[in-house]
Amino acid sequence: MKRKILIPLDGSPFAERVLAFVREVAKPQTSELLLVHVTQPSQYYTVLVPDAMHTVDITHWQQQAENYLKRMTAELQAEGYDVTPVMSEGDVASTICNVADAQDADLIAMTTHGRSGIEKWVLGSVADRVIRSAHQPVFLVRPQEDQMPSVPIRRILVPLDGSRLAEKALPEAITLAKVNGSEIWLLQSVEFPEYWGEEYAGMHALPSLISTEEQEAAAREYLLHMAEGLTAEGIPAQIVVTTGHAASAISDVVADNDMDLIVMCTHGRSGLSRWVFGSVAEKVVRLAQCPVLLIRTQEANEENLSVPPNQAMIPTL
Repeated sequence: MKRKILIPLDGSPFAERVLAFVREVAKPQTSELLLVHVTQPSQYYTVLVPDAMHTVDITHWQQQAENYLKRMTAELQAEGYDVTPVMSEGDVASTICNVADAQDADLIAMTTHGRSGIEKWVLGSVADRVIRSAHQPVFLVRPQEDQMPSVPIRRILVPLDGSRLAEKALPEAITLAKVNGSEIWLLQSVEFPEYWGEEYAGMHALPSLISTEEQEAAAREYLLHMAEGLTAEGIPAQIVVTTGHAASAISDVVADNDMDLIVMCTHGRSGLSRWVFGSVAEKVVRLAQCPVLLIRTQEANEENLSVPPNQAMIPTL
């Protein structure tokens, strides 16, 4: 069965730039594309001019949107893709998520920015709300202003914190690595108490802290174990253990090693080192200069987490 990928398009070159990456990670023989254009009629009913409010006929705008979607559909069909265009009205983020559910989409792929002006899509608005609400993984691309991206997915970075929740990003990374002949880099960052933030303020007792050296050794042992599993599947694997704030560490590794894609979960270990969108995942999307594939996961009980014993309750990633 073909994988169904929903791609929101607003008619702007910025929004279309996700297509360059979709072509890399989704081949015609294995993928079906849903091109979704969402209009908000209320935006076109009126237009403000000095000292006046004029009614606007939206028929012209709707026809333009339909023609645009037909053109994009034809272009992708010519490349061999199975394409379904979808026109809809309503709140953009909510409609994207509703269509994804109604069409049984497996993935949402979109840019963090779209058309300027009254329809501007910005992270913190449409993309942010899609990530928070969608049941599907979300592939996010930050568009470059000066050029169209067209790079192969050679290196995939998967940040892990030792939990089974964070490890749920691995199957997606493995699939992409096999399709694209990529290598996977596994990262774990050891954080110091000064990075823990306000969420830990007021705690009267913390577990005995092991040394940084011991934390790094435990992280390295854990990542080596995970890397062995990748190697057994024929995927080249590298490990990186670093120190510092998790999001900054991820961003630095991306920049220093020319990573092409980050695959990570929106939640990790519960307790002291919980990942939530709005924290590590959100910061990664804002900082990283490469696409990010976010896998939405549900929290698990502490006993269901595979954390190395000497790292329990220590904020790592």
